Amino acid sequence: MFKNPLNLIGTILIIAALALSALPFVRPSLFRRQDIVLIIVFLIAGFILFFNDRWYGKELIQFNLILLTISAIFYTVESIRLRSKNPQQ
Repeated sequence: MFKNPLNLIGTILIIAALALSALPFVRPSLFRRQDIVLIIVFLIAGFILFFNDRWYGKELIQFNLILLTISAIFYTVESIRLRSKNPQQ
């Protein structure tokens, strides 16, 4: 299942999308409409990285994808954290 480290990154992105899509049920005041775009992007990128390891064979592209995944998940966590401190619309 995890033949390639990118499969693990794809799994992390899919889990992040599922966690973000569960946010309206857990804390509806923190969910915004722009989070739907993040969910869609996380799912598409996660499924591409999880199922098709032939597209990203070069090491530099893999490193760039790892950095992009870390920054996207950090942005999501930071955005939700700031919303919880200031719950205004």
